[in-house]
Amino acid sequence: MASSFAPRLLSRVARGWSCGMGCMSSKQVRAYSVGAPRAATVAPGQCQFGEEFTSVPLLSKKEVGPHVLLLTFATPDRSKALGLSTCACILARGEARDAEGNQVVRPYTPVSTNATVGSFDLMVKVYPDGKMTQHLASLTPGSASLEFKHIPFNVKIQYPFRKKHIAMLTGGTGITPMIQALHAILGSKGDETK
Repeated sequence: MASSFAPRLLSRVARGWSCGMGCMSSKQVRAYSVGAPRAATVAPGQCQFGEEFTSVPLLSKKEVGPHVLLLTFATPDRSKALGLSTCACILARGEARDAEGNQVVRPYTPVSTNATVGSFDLMVKVYPDGKMTQHLASLTPGSASLEFKHIPFNVKIQYPFRKKHIAMLTGGTGITPMIQALHAILGSKGDETK
């Protein structure tokens, strides 16, 4: 299904997500483009993050809509891609604490693909009462870091999906795995999935 329509569809999904997260103008909605679909799939078990938390630096932070941030983090080995399988997530842990004093851990699926070497991107909606999202919003690129890990439980259905038709009805945290799925489907030559 990779065609001239594919980049527009993928960008609409990302912009629609940003818009649904509080955008007010088309100028702000266009602040981020996911770009052309890039299929860069890997098998489960190749993620640079293992089952123990590893700290990596925040490289950049960009506001792409009201209360929506694009955060770019370094990979542990800057000469390699993240190696996260399609639709899987990584767990983030920072200085944020819950009511009992425990560090807050939240799952995130990157919006970047394994075609990106040395870094990965997370798109995050910052909620007024969100412990982790408030912490992420407070981070300063170049001087801040965050801990991540990946566990086998966080691996979902893998590409190729082996279906003739796929319908996507998502919201909230379900949108970023679908962006990953769209990259895989639309970016693979010869994929006839509709």
